[in-house]
Amino acid sequence: MKVTLVLEGTYPYVQGGVSSWTHTLVRHLQDCTFSLVHIGAKQTDAPHKYQMPDNVESLVDVYLHQEETQTSGLRWWRRKAREEMIHFFKTGELPSAQTLKVVRSPRHTPSAEAILGEHWAWEASLEVYQGLATQPALVDFVWNWHSMWLPLLRLMRAPLPQGQVLHAPSTGYAGWYGAVMHRLTGKPLIITEHGIYTREREEEIVRAEWVSLPLKGFWNEFFAKVALTGYEASKFVTTLSVVNQRAQRKYGADPNRLRLIPNGIDPKAYAHLAPGPGRPFTIGAILRVVPIKDVKTLLRAMAVVLRQLPDAKLMLLGPQDEDPEYYEECIALAVSLEITHALVWTGPVNVMQYWERLDCIVLTSISEGQPLVVLEAMAARVPVVVTDVGACRELAEGYEGDSLGPCGLVTKLMSPEDTAGAVLELARDEERRRAMGEAGRKRVEAYYDLHRVMREYRRLYDEAVMR
Repeated sequence: MKVTLVLEGTYPYVQGGVSSWTHTLVRHLQDCTFSLVHIGAKQTDAPHKYQMPDNVESLVDVYLHQEETQTSGLRWWRRKAREEMIHFFKTGELPSAQTLKVVRSPRHTPSAEAILGEHWAWEASLEVYQGLATQPALVDFVWNWHSMWLPLLRLMRAPLPQGQVLHAPSTGYAGWYGAVMHRLTGKPLIITEHGIYTREREEEIVRAEWVSLPLKGFWNEFFAKVALTGYEASKFVTTLSVVNQRAQRKYGADPNRLRLIPNGIDPKAYAHLAPGPGRPFTIGAILRVVPIKDVKTLLRAMAVVLRQLPDAKLMLLGPQDEDPEYYEECIALAVSLEITHALVWTGPVNVMQYWERLDCIVLTSISEGQPLVVLEAMAARVPVVVTDVGACRELAEGYEGDSLGPCGLVTKLMSPEDTAGAVLELARDEERRRAMGEAGRKRVEAYYDLHRVMREYRRLYDEAVMR
């Protein structure tokens, strides 16, 4: 089986999360060959964070914000192509395969920028502007308009996939590219959502300072349509949890196409691990230092914990270079809270070497899919404290009908006090921690065995191609 994986801002340039999932998928499906399309912002010299498995045949990078050199305007566009593109700008609905071929043709279209430079494209943008309930300054609207449509036009012009099936581990630009290529080639598209893209973008736009208030709703509608385009073009839409499936239905996915396939790990690799004695209570946070992980809430929670457990330690394991500005803000916050003596920032490490040094792990993310780190903690018999996002509650408490018992505590979002309270509960009750650790281990063995999960994806590829 030949598979094209469509990756947005992840593998092989970023560690953890979806990248780890991707690397695991490729390594385990040895009877498949993979072509990778990586969608990034601009060309960089970023190194690969993973050594490519032998069954990866190619890697193509597509850049959303890499400006093309415009040599001239459009040539010999027929009325149908113009009308379909105007409709695309007004509604977000994909044009026909014939018009997509015109957009892709160097003979007809020298660059993505050339399309937006046409008079009819400008007229379409003005019509949309005039229809806004609250109109921002025109110059602000035009800048946002170009920021929306140029990346999609570049994806329309991106390389054709090589595989028999397209698999995008997200909606967003990856799923949208998959929808375009499905329309052009007829190859089936599978989308796997770890986190729910539309919901994550809504949360991001609320906080975004670069979007003026009148345009926040406009951006939300745009991202929702991008995700819906992927849903509508896909043969199957998989996700990791029941709560995610509810969200997918809410945002327009066809219930008949939905499949539930959780993340998985190999529990045998963790069977020998057990927390070691004779040290201060040690909390682990295994994460990338980025805003979506809400490290600041974690640090504020640690300040509360230290008032009652002054010897406690917090180990932050993972890369710190993805968002240097946010990392510096976290360091400054730790200094202001006077907790630096209790923190250990490791950078990228082999986490397997740390499990026996941890009494619990804490995850304060504001959005997650089904975090692999929580599954790993469960397999290592380490109890968890997690925010109520994505599949975290299902992991900590079990599916309906699961009688194994909790393997952790669930907290409210952005609540240092709630997080600290949960950590202190575990710190004061060693027997409870031990019971939760055993429950987590049994839950992984029962529901999240990696080999079973990989077989599910392999069967899905066959079903997508044969239908």
